[in-house]
Amino acid sequence: MSKTPGFRAHDFGSFSTVEELASTVASHLSPSVIQFAFPKVLKNAPSPDSFTEDFALQTSRTLKEHGVSIAVIGCYINPVHPDPEQRELHLSRFERHMRFSRAFGCPVVGTETGSARPDCGYDLRTAEPLYFDTLLRSVERLLTTAERYDAIVALEPVAKVHTICSVERMVHVLEKFPSEHLKVIYDPVNLTPWSGIPERDGSVRAVPTREAQETFFRSAFNAFAHRIVAIHAKDYILDENGVKAGDKSLGTGVMDWELFFSLMDEYHVTAPVLLENQNPMTVDQTIARLCTL
Repeated sequence: MSKTPGFRAHDFGSFSTVEELASTVASHLSPSVIQFAFPKVLKNAPSPDSFTEDFALQTSRTLKEHGVSIAVIGCYINPVHPDPEQRELHLSRFERHMRFSRAFGCPVVGTETGSARPDCGYDLRTAEPLYFDTLLRSVERLLTTAERYDAIVALEPVAKVHTICSVERMVHVLEKFPSEHLKVIYDPVNLTPWSGIPERDGSVRAVPTREAQETFFRSAFNAFAHRIVAIHAKDYILDENGVKAGDKSLGTGVMDWELFFSLMDEYHVTAPVLLENQNPMTVDQTIARLCTL
């Protein structure tokens, strides 16, 4: 497979040291890449306020000694937090990650786009213009910092739940900020509507047709293929109530990943493919499945 496979590091658990993390990841795949969200992965992770150049450089060196590198620095914040003081703390934390991103060996710092709820959960109010306007102001600020540190702000859309909940909203943000410092983390399951991928006639099937999936994938690739810096790869099914359950490992649901990867090639998307919802007991089987696509 021509794609670069990798993982969310925290799917492997939490570790006392970067050395333990690196050796665990390398035991399954080396070379490989990871999404690294420090507090989720390291038991004694320093707070962003305590990041230093030495810590960042040593982390990068230790990973590389095992053939592992960082594809995305995960810093999942709520950029539209309803409490302005908390929102300020979230934005400052993201900026601190960007300050040291180059020393970590990865300029990409990623986040989802938050909601009207402090915990980023579903809230009807998130669709209101107020929150989208707040997001735009937050992105503008983060891009100013990204330019200073030559970092990249990577936004991940999530259907229904978050401020950027659709391809159209993602395009709106990208068009407003045509900066090379603004990119996209594309998770096709996260962008799948809660009720599933619609067919041409508007109906929804438990297993969507290849035609429906192609139309759905192309809408995203046509919109922002050139801005994608990472793919999140998992799977979904519709539960007994017809609602998306999007926590399945790649190849164990209804998404046509063979089609998806062929479209990646067509659109010349070379971003790393980061497997989600893995653990040391399942990851080898998923890697084998991925490499056949």
